[in-house]
Amino acid sequence: MTEQHTEMTPDQSRREQAIGIIVREHQGLWRILDLLDQLLSDMNVNEQRPDERLFSRIFDYIQDFSQRVHSSPTDIELYKLLGEKSPETVPLLDKLSRGYLIGHQKLLELRTLLSACMENWPEGREAFSHALARFTEALRKHIRKEEGVIIPRARKLFTPEDWEQIAVARDMENDPLFGERVREEFRELRHQIISYTPERFGGLGLKHEERISAPHASQEMLSISGLATSYGQIEVLHDIDIHINSGEIVSLVGANGAGKSTLLMSISGLRPLDRGRMTFEGKDLAKVSSDQRVAQGIVQVPEGRQVFKDLSVQDNLVLGAYTRGRSQEVRDDLERMYTKFPILRQKRHNLAGELSGGQQQMLAMGRALMARPRLLLLDEPSMGLAPLIIEEIFDIIRELKEEGITIFLVEQNASQALALADRGYVLETGQVVIEGTGRDLLSNEKVREAYLGM
Repeated sequence: MTEQHTEMTPDQSRREQAIGIIVREHQGLWRILDLLDQLLSDMNVNEQRPDERLFSRIFDYIQDFSQRVHSSPTDIELYKLLGEKSPETVPLLDKLSRGYLIGHQKLLELRTLLSACMENWPEGREAFSHALARFTEALRKHIRKEEGVIIPRARKLFTPEDWEQIAVARDMENDPLFGERVREEFRELRHQIISYTPERFGGLGLKHEERISAPHASQEMLSISGLATSYGQIEVLHDIDIHINSGEIVSLVGANGAGKSTLLMSISGLRPLDRGRMTFEGKDLAKVSSDQRVAQGIVQVPEGRQVFKDLSVQDNLVLGAYTRGRSQEVRDDLERMYTKFPILRQKRHNLAGELSGGQQQMLAMGRALMARPRLLLLDEPSMGLAPLIIEEIFDIIRELKEEGITIFLVEQNASQALALADRGYVLETGQVVIEGTGRDLLSNEKVREAYLGM
């Protein structure tokens, strides 16, 4: 009997190629979830202290996957087409999208619990362990829905022309699922995870730095006592007392009109004080001008970005270093900004006014970093931005803390700001009414009701 070979037609090949990409990425995610189960068992059964860097890389991977794939189904050609051809599938696509938003919040909580677990080992283990187990189970259910419904419906409903459209779009840089650049990011994150995973779990077991802690984290950097500021005859800030230690992220949350931006402008020297005292690294700031404060390391990213719209991206960045001259160090820092914000390299010759809101926010942050800040003041960095861009901005803020930059974050997005913060303050009508650790404020009933919508 002659052996027969059945070859796929080009149309079938396109279909299997697209589905194969989804399946391979899911397989990578399944392996990550299996690894989390092993690490969870190692922590609970063997009382093995968790490797914070490894867990953080795993959370980065899951967050990146969720952002790229589930944040906006209309960005992905396959999901967009399925929504058009199968209206009954739209509620499921919407549910997957909502699942991403919930999952992101849970990831923020996991990062906070992981940090507490590291600091209070072994007391913090139980809370982290339970939250992690609930998260992995929810993520497994999420993937099963996609594999059990989305892929079969696409196989059934799509025409050869649909699969061709997906194939054409797959290498576009902005396709969150099929773009080669995006999948390369996933591969790089998986490589890092494998490198950090102990050999007994099938990884490489490479040694790496332990938990990063900012130098002199207990040393006070900024101290404000009895601060009051007015606009005309109206006092806006009333006897503000706060402090920020070196290496911290401190978040300030509050409603519109509470005085948050006014406080930042007071720290920057853009608003005079009616009374009170402000010191930076032990030095009184009373007679220090705003430009001198920048030279000393107090740098603000203003609300609304406020880039120089008629100048190029590169000129905006260079202006951030105006107090430092034109040294080789400045040129090196410019290259560092292009590495940190690749979109700015791509747009470096564009006028800043031509950038999107998210790109302008990255430019404003890059411009501030060119001043080599020791205290970075961020005023509503997420304002007016799409959810995906907000996540990217907060990831950058997290990276800056790891680099040792002290950050004072003013932000209406209270849940993200407090999840990221070491400590926080709540400002109401110009007065500090609550203060505590980021974790404590997240669980504070008054804060949850007023600012977290819970």
